[in-house]
Amino acid sequence: MLDKEEFFKEYKVEQEFLCSGLKWEVLEEIYDDYCRRQPEVEEYCGRFAEYFLDGMKMPIHSIRTRAKEPKHLIEKIIRKRGKYQNKKYLNINVDNYLDIVQDLVGARVLILAKEEWEGVFDWITERFQTNATDECYLAEPPVAYTRYGDRDIFGDKIYREHTDRGYRSQHYIIRFEKYFCEVQVRTLAEEVYGEFDHRVKYPYRNENHFLLRYTNTVAQLADSIDEIISTCFEMGEQGWENCAQYYSGDTYADWRHISQPDTSERKEEKIQREKSRDTVIDASAYLNSVILRREKKYAK
Repeated sequence: MLDKEEFFKEYKVEQEFLCSGLKWEVLEEIYDDYCRRQPEVEEYCGRFAEYFLDGMKMPIHSIRTRAKEPKHLIEKIIRKRGKYQNKKYLNINVDNYLDIVQDLVGARVLILAKEEWEGVFDWITERFQTNATDECYLAEPPVAYTRYGDRDIFGDKIYREHTDRGYRSQHYIIRFEKYFCEVQVRTLAEEVYGEFDHRVKYPYRNENHFLLRYTNTVAQLADSIDEIISTCFEMGEQGWENCAQYYSGDTYADWRHISQPDTSERKEEKIQREKSRDTVIDASAYLNSVILRREKKYAK
């Protein structure tokens, strides 16, 4: 049984529920049914990961899977119908929700360089044919979510959807035996952004301009990291050796040449900091002056 009052205390979607046209009794039926199924769904997560990796030749960093938590399922249904008026969720009920909600099983495939997406794409489209007679198949065309201004690495191989958000990932909807699975492919840097964004902003604070500014800054930094990694890989060993001559004098990154103060020196520094506490730079104020004033268009 799903307690309505407690649910809306935990998930801020009461207004969306009122606008959704959904009946709470129907949501309770879905919740109870999925709670009974969840152990089986969790088992499917492990089986899907094994099936996905079996025979894969290209290297990936890692894959992890999860079964959607029951309350998150109800929250998603309410949000999709109440906030976004998604027609697919209009007549959702206990008999059809397994076919409507396509991420009860979720998989995250992490890669190091952006260009490695193509090898994963080729593997998925080969491993999961778009043939509805098979028990495992690609249920929808893959989509690459990109940000305006991103370097084009996809060409015409995959459908692209551009946004002004920082989110970047490729999505695949796969039918695996009894359940749908959403596979997200992204770089490690993109994963950092995604985890940060979900922790502080998505989905309830998408209009918070402070968080818009900060999450967009993280997205830009993540893209810079990806570009550095991609550039290094594209250069290859010969390129690294050719460039090394221009950096032979660098010492700033050589931690062996950075002397560490002994214990007495550190104690003395601590004493001096405590004496001058009122004059220490406030890190928060500094960040506000440096970051919050950049790209004012995000704060409008």
